[in-house]
Amino acid sequence: MTFAGIVSLVLVAAIVLALLFVFFHIFIALIPVAAVAILLIWLYYRFFAKKDKNLSSTKTQTEYDWFRSYSNQTPPRKKAKNVTTKDIDDKNK
Repeated sequence: MTFAGIVSLVLVAAIVLALLFVFFHIFIALIPVAAVAILLIWLYYRFFAKKDKNLSSTKTQTEYDWFRSYSNQTPPRKKAKNVTTKDIDDKNK
């Protein structure tokens, strides 16, 4: 490898490392901004959101809620009408 190849390789590595340094500093600088945004959203929903804890009993449910609540229960069985039973003949064994 020639001297110019080594110099260009080192310059490319330095540029890549500088870009990584800049990007990581941007991400680290955005962590407090994200924390403040999370705090503000949490406070908004804590104090200004509707406080209906019994939504399912007071309002109509959406299709998804209905399906979810129905899928957790087994449907009740109907009683049989006009059914007769026969004994099993076990003499063939």
